[in-house]
Amino acid sequence: MGFPPRAPGSAAAAASPPRPVNLRRHPAGGDGEGTTAAAAASGFLAHKRGLLSQRRRQADSTGCRETANRGQPDFQEGRDASRAFVTGDYSETGLVDDVSDLSFSEMLTLQNWLSFYEKNYEFIGRVSGRFYGQDGLPTPELTRTEAMIARGVQANKQDLEEKQRFPPCNAEWSSARGSRLWCSPKSGGVSRDWTGVPRKLFKPGAKEPHCVCVKTTGAPSDQTPDSPPHRNRGDLDHPSLAEYPGCPPLAISCSLPL
Repeated sequence: MGFPPRAPGSAAAAASPPRPVNLRRHPAGGDGEGTTAAAAASGFLAHKRGLLSQRRRQADSTGCRETANRGQPDFQEGRDASRAFVTGDYSETGLVDDVSDLSFSEMLTLQNWLSFYEKNYEFIGRVSGRFYGQDGLPTPELTRTEAMIARGVQANKQDLEEKQRFPPCNAEWSSARGSRLWCSPKSGGVSRDWTGVPRKLFKPGAKEPHCVCVKTTGAPSDQTPDSPPHRNRGDLDHPSLAEYPGCPPLAISCSLPL
């Protein structure tokens, strides 16, 4: 997926690269013609009249400048503060453009902010720096960041597919009885036509397994036409699964005493 299509007038859409906007020459406010940096995934969006919170946009479309919902400052000096949109650190040290150490999920958060701004604000120009050069063209750092987002999208897709196959268990705990794990047709927020039984799912890199509901009948979820005939055990034989000690193999509820 990567970043969304670049706005009209971008290097990808025009015969000649756009001229970067010098935002410091256009302070926000005043006569209404100013611009401010909307620091999204690569700081290359600049928007008229400053940064609005989504709540403000719903209530008042006049375009007056204000701080956003989480209290971040209206940083109108053309800086790229991409990182702050993920970390929530709007201090002087947090308003930076280095996103190289963000996780895949954090990069997806950055992508969502970028999509929001591209959808709701007018494109003015790009901020030259880490992601765009003085000529307005993308830098290698932007290519690397887009690749990270693409990998994040793929990882997120795999997580969603796994959740459909192995929905999380319902769980409760009490000081008197200990833990109880159980499955239902909507456990884990995944609606389905089967209930399943609790199992431990071990994932590479995870310190502890977590409880998932496993289909007990039919073909395995990864069954293909070339696979051997299945034994009508659903996903029970998946190698990353284990039973809970003391819990009947086909019970939909499992108590784990203190």
